[in-house]
Amino acid sequence: MSERDTVTERIAAATLRVDVPLERGGELAVAAQEVLESLAIVRYADVRELGAVDAGDDGLAVTIDCRLTLHGDNATAAEATGRQALREADRVLGIDRFETVDGPYRIERW
Repeated sequence: MSERDTVTERIAAATLRVDVPLERGGELAVAAQEVLESLAIVRYADVRELGAVDAGDDGLAVTIDCRLTLHGDNATAAEATGRQALREADRVLGIDRFETVDGPYRIERW
């Protein structure tokens, strides 16, 4: 019999600055979404609006308004831990706003 895997998910609304590679400058929303979804704590990212775009050292610093589905164990998916995990990510340059808007949900998978 297989063992159940339990994760906790929560939905967060955020305004973030992310580092987008210069060669992806023509598709900023998609590139920002891919940057966020490459992070271990982010299951889904929905970029709602693009803001300021500034030139950085290695790419473009893009301000985005987004919804994030964060997932992990109970401790990892907590709002403060989610914010800290984003703050520590190399590709996230800053957090202007971060708040839980839905959840937490406990999800069991086999």
